[in-house]
Amino acid sequence: MTRPAGTPPPSLRVQTVLYRTPPEAVDRFRQAVSAACALARRSGAIGSATLWIGDSSPAPLVGAGGESPVPVPTGAGAPEEVADGLDQVHYLHFGANLGSAGGHNRLFRDMTEDLVLVVNPDTYAAPRLVAELVAGLADPTVGVVEARQLPLEHPKAHDPETGDTSWASGSCFLARAQVVRAIGGFDARLFFLHGDDVDFSWRARLAGWRVVHRPTARIFHDKRLSDDGVILAGEGELEHSARVRVLLPWRYDRRDLALAALAALEAAPDELSRRVAAELRARIDAGDMPEAIDHDHVVAQFVRADYAEHRFSYADP
Repeated sequence: MTRPAGTPPPSLRVQTVLYRTPPEAVDRFRQAVSAACALARRSGAIGSATLWIGDSSPAPLVGAGGESPVPVPTGAGAPEEVADGLDQVHYLHFGANLGSAGGHNRLFRDMTEDLVLVVNPDTYAAPRLVAELVAGLADPTVGVVEARQLPLEHPKAHDPETGDTSWASGSCFLARAQVVRAIGGFDARLFFLHGDDVDFSWRARLAGWRVVHRPTARIFHDKRLSDDGVILAGEGELEHSARVRVLLPWRYDRRDLALAALAALEAAPDELSRRVAAELRARIDAGDMPEAIDHDHVVAQFVRADYAEHRFSYADP
């Protein structure tokens, strides 16, 4: 990240949202993030670094819960790499399942840092993750930088020279705080779990910011393939992704695609798809659908069932 001579390095907030996440997985996540922050600090890429952990689980992992953040020790009693990389760790139990979008928005409320790293708790940061993501902001027109997920790369296409891409995965992206403030964070009303990152990215691009993929910023994301080469997903993920197939094109002024997707859900053989379709049909009848934006189709991409051109498929023979 280029800055004028004499300007201090940017401050960083890392934030993640838990839901029934095992404590040992949280510790592993935290240690890796802290090590990556420590390396970035030593190189001068960032100044202060703070980790905010939001929890949508029924019971709190730390303390008694409530709306006040609980500080987690980073000095005595904490692993050395945690104490070295992070100035503070805060934990906040929401008292309700806010989803990914709602949880991150709640954490955004207290943000005073220059940059924010939005990242899933089922990830493990490579040592140079933070430094590489910050380097991706060297061009002042870039507002969001996405990491490369391993071992299963996201197949979404990106320009090999500039890194420009349709959208950044919420599994791990770095954003300027001013981008978050300008677009109002995620749209938690529309997108509980899936599609929130696509919508965030497209609204950032509509506001004039570039979204780029940086392959040298690497993070392990715990995703698995089925025997058919399809990424395994739970019922909740399938439900929310089905909903997004209608909501995203409706918002981005492609009502034709939204209605075609709705008809496909209504005709699907599984009960989950038909249940989501009935809910969406009721919302349409009640006039409770989002107002259309991007009328000139500047940023939105709808390529078959995806929201960008893909470089490959894991199901390819």
